[in-house]
Amino acid sequence: MRVSLRKVKAITGMKFQTLINNTSVILAPILAIGFVFVMKKIMPDIDVNETAMNFSTTEFVLSFGLVFNIAIAGISMSSAPLAEEKEKNTLRVLMTSSVNGLEYLIGTLLPPLLILILANIILIPVSGISFEEISLSSYLLITTVASLISLMIGYIVGIFSKNQMQASLISMPITVLLTSVPVLNLLQDGGIGEILNYTYTGVLNNFANSIYTKGGYQWNLTDTSVLFGWLLISIGIFIYAYKKNGFDS
Repeated sequence: MRVSLRKVKAITGMKFQTLINNTSVILAPILAIGFVFVMKKIMPDIDVNETAMNFSTTEFVLSFGLVFNIAIAGISMSSAPLAEEKEKNTLRVLMTSSVNGLEYLIGTLLPPLLILILANIILIPVSGISFEEISLSSYLLITTVASLISLMIGYIVGIFSKNQMQASLISMPITVLLTSVPVLNLLQDGGIGEILNYTYTGVLNNFANSIYTKGGYQWNLTDTSVLFGWLLISIGIFIYAYKKNGFDS
């Protein structure tokens, strides 16, 4: 399947404009940064070595911000616009024009992905961490892959939804589960909290909680398998949903 850069550029520009004009969607990354800023100011500054709970305020607010930005903002920035296009029948028009599926996917993915990456980078200093204290390459890889997973989940929700309202209703329980990881981890919940460690937001939480540990975050088979397993599965489900709804014709 050939990809036209001109068509991808046109779709990317159109999607950027759509996101900027959708206040409720574009506000989510800003809220993530704002919440982290406020939490860092009002929460007591506890060091990981000062408590038996292995708790650090800085790590907690970064974990919260990443999960909020990637799970809530990521899913909403992909599900809502796609559901809107289905509702207005503009998606069908695009798919029956000269734009192929891969061109549409790339052009649609780039704007929200770039916004999520930018917000993830801003969260580092806002949470009180210096760039020297963190493995930036690992941080960018983990957060970017997690952002892609959220966007793919959002597209799956958007494809199966008839309108924006239905997309919001379907997304709600998904985002509640994914964003509960930092709190359940803090409460030492051994039941559902342990299960949620096998989500991609659980990997984000593990990374944030290991920043101030000796040696920092160390890549391991479990986190790598969980992260890339979620990515492959979400892409596979998206392709199935895409074909099932006849957009590959």
